[in-house]
Amino acid sequence: MKKVIYIVKSELHIYPPCIAQIRMLKKNGVDVEVWYGSCAKQLLAIFDAENIPCVDLHEQRGKLPGKLDRLNNWYQFASAVKKKMKTVKDASQTLFWFGTAETAMPMVGKLKEYNYALTSLELLDDNKTKNRLFSMLTGDAKFIVCCETTRAFIMRNWYGLKKLPYVMPNKPYDFQDARRKTPSIEATKKAIELVQDKKFIIYQGILKSRDYMLEMARAIRDSGTGYYFVLMGLDPENIFVDIKKEYDKSIFIKNIPAPYHLEVTSYAAIGFVFYDDRNSLNRAFCAPNKIYEYSGLRIPAIGNEVPGLVNTIGAAKAGVCVPMKKDALMRAIRDIEENYDLYAKNAYDFYQGTDNEALMKRIIKENI
Repeated sequence: MKKVIYIVKSELHIYPPCIAQIRMLKKNGVDVEVWYGSCAKQLLAIFDAENIPCVDLHEQRGKLPGKLDRLNNWYQFASAVKKKMKTVKDASQTLFWFGTAETAMPMVGKLKEYNYALTSLELLDDNKTKNRLFSMLTGDAKFIVCCETTRAFIMRNWYGLKKLPYVMPNKPYDFQDARRKTPSIEATKKAIELVQDKKFIIYQGILKSRDYMLEMARAIRDSGTGYYFVLMGLDPENIFVDIKKEYDKSIFIKNIPAPYHLEVTSYAAIGFVFYDDRNSLNRAFCAPNKIYEYSGLRIPAIGNEVPGLVNTIGAAKAGVCVPMKKDALMRAIRDIEENYDLYAKNAYDFYQGTDNEALMKRIIKENI
């Protein structure tokens, strides 16, 4: 292959693994072009600065009610991609790399004459229709990339793959590992003013699994360590009200777009990460980029006992994985407090030990 066209249907800016793959391709001398349905201007400016050409396919949303809008969105996007693909010169020498399963699924039946690759950021076990659609594309893909080792083996079994997918963990690209960062936008300036003089445990993301969150609030409250509980993200279920009732030294910061949220995270002492694996293989074998955000900043983490955390931060002693019960969480907080320097060192060693750049070089050598 001489060229890669990397395609993401919706909100490319919210997918750090896709952004990393695009930028690593460029860094390694590949002629890469990006097609997107929607994307934030800040990311497009980064691509422009790195001489990565981009094409806006103008994803359509909000045209029709309910499920009809999703069907229209898929149909419109697939039509736009197919139309654009027909204009590519030397298409036989071009690899079309679909950056998410959601991007690839609308293309079922439209890729037979093309060379293409797939990145899957989810396991899709909780949606049989999506899993079936994705499976219809896997057999003819030149290669597949996923982000967690057990997921790779599950996918090989599910889809009857001849080759194990490449495993590229969700480690951020071009990560700035300085602690206590200087805020660069107004939102982080205001957030940092709230927390910069406090010792705190941070949770970042969508507030969910109310029972787990409340157990952590109680654990921090009763640990005697004086930590604040900072929650940064979205709260669609209005969980923070209950957290605040349990522990008054809790602070909610409304979602700050990546990568600017890391300016706030860089002030944290401990990170909190969990996945509710009840009835979900995808969450059990999770592949969170936040464990790399924490560890890259030398922040030890507390997580629950799911394989995706036990086999990463747990195995590396970059943090502690325990049941989501108050007493176990309280012991984890105290353990990290008493052995902070060791956990912080282990966290950074874990971060440094993941070499996605070497894997990308291998993918290029073997396929492009």
